[in-house]
Amino acid sequence: MGRRRDKSLALTRYLTGSSGIPGLHWSGTSEIDAPSPYRISLTTARKLDEWHDAIRFSDDDKPHMLIRYDYSMDSPADAWVAMRLHNFIPLLTAHYETLRERIEGE
Repeated sequence: MGRRRDKSLALTRYLTGSSGIPGLHWSGTSEIDAPSPYRISLTTARKLDEWHDAIRFSDDDKPHMLIRYDYSMDSPADAWVAMRLHNFIPLLTAHYETLRERIEGE
């Protein structure tokens, strides 16, 4: 559990530091506690099947991010993130809205 714990804590620190979102906390399981409406699942398994299954069976109406961060990845910045498209669209839309003036002014 030591390596999994270390990777999970490192990823949580990276998410908090890079996003500025307060309240992110590794729950000690395969979830990173996040403020509503976000849901963040984490796998450190080498097998892609576990990550694929987590993606396949995620069907929440709130943004559910599934992060894969295994031992072959050098740092949390190299982790992979997946989510269902219907959950991704609101995030993409919100991001676009923050940049709309700059994009449309080009």
